[in-house]
Amino acid sequence: MHNQGNRGPIQAYPGEIKMNSRIRRREMLASTAGLGATLLAGTRASQAATSRQDLAQPHWVRKVYSNGRGWHVGNMVKWKGTYYICFVDGTGHGSEDSQIRVSSSTDLKNWTSQIVTGRTHIDPQLLPVGDKLLVYAVKIDVQKKTDSGSPSWEVMASTRDGKNWSQPKRCFLMNNDFWHPVEHRGRYYITCDNAGHVPSGSNCKVDLLTSVDGERWTWVSEIIHGSDQPGDEKTPSEHWPYFDEMNKVYFGTRRPSETALCFLDDGRLLAITRAIGYMACISIADPPFTDWNRYPRRLSHTSRCYGAAIQRVGKHIVVTGRYQADQNPDGSLGIKGAATGVFLYKDGDINLHALLPSGSDTGYAGILPYTENEALIAYYSSHEHSPNPGSNVYLASVPLA
Repeated sequence: MHNQGNRGPIQAYPGEIKMNSRIRRREMLASTAGLGATLLAGTRASQAATSRQDLAQPHWVRKVYSNGRGWHVGNMVKWKGTYYICFVDGTGHGSEDSQIRVSSSTDLKNWTSQIVTGRTHIDPQLLPVGDKLLVYAVKIDVQKKTDSGSPSWEVMASTRDGKNWSQPKRCFLMNNDFWHPVEHRGRYYITCDNAGHVPSGSNCKVDLLTSVDGERWTWVSEIIHGSDQPGDEKTPSEHWPYFDEMNKVYFGTRRPSETALCFLDDGRLLAITRAIGYMACISIADPPFTDWNRYPRRLSHTSRCYGAAIQRVGKHIVVTGRYQADQNPDGSLGIKGAATGVFLYKDGDINLHALLPSGSDTGYAGILPYTENEALIAYYSSHEHSPNPGSNVYLASVPLA
């Protein structure tokens, strides 16, 4: 295994890589600079200069899968004494040969892996449920493309021994794609969104689901929905229904998606959403999590945090997501593109804590507690292959205090 440590600069990011035969369910962004220009004015406020020396440095970084076919890490779990990481195996980020691969290790150094689904599967997620380990994936029907994208089905496979997996079967409604399941007091919760399957606007939404067994899911509430006329104003309307507490404006996003969940100490549920055109949208709900409008929304001052994951590690709430250079306008972090960012949630916002060795196509990660003050972060990155296609899966140990 190669220990990359924290040597070397974060690599330049030339824009999200376009594949000729992609099956990505979300539209590619035209450019990070173009999107940055549309951000809410309040979120562009200059922050205190931060250099890379001010950020935490990983204790170590190791390659988990290094043949250039490792993309989009879903999450990382520990089950029956073994660590598991799920990710997409394919020639590109959302290529038609994309399959779900699960890697396992007992010592975090030596990894074995196996394919657990067929082709045209993306967006994997793992969930331990008793003596079973479940894996979810989005199955795309590439033969039925429409102007809004391709139809999809959420599927699930399971194992009792970590080696033999069942055949994937459908587990929820068409065009509702899962994101990061969590367990809370004996129940399981997950978000689903329909971005990339319906026209952008009011048809887009992110819902909260719950389950007692991880196999049958029921609807709880709508967390956020899209707007036909995205933007922000001082007064609310059907197009600007959400109040941003930090910037004191009402806003609407055209295509919310990728929403990660975390239960707070007081029982409330935290959600961080990819909100196209804005920084990450932060929402909170009280039990039973049916009303997401009681508390004002917040748009992060730090990052758009695409591909968010959240995990409690000791007293910390750790968040990961894509961090882009236009979010550091003074250039103090020394990046010109994107990197996998590690953030700490505090006082209603996410604050950049570390940047992992990464670049080009990168950002989606899984988080697992290692000690009270140390997190394991599994992520993918193309920086060792750019400008050629290819991506590896890495594992980093990140100190939190």
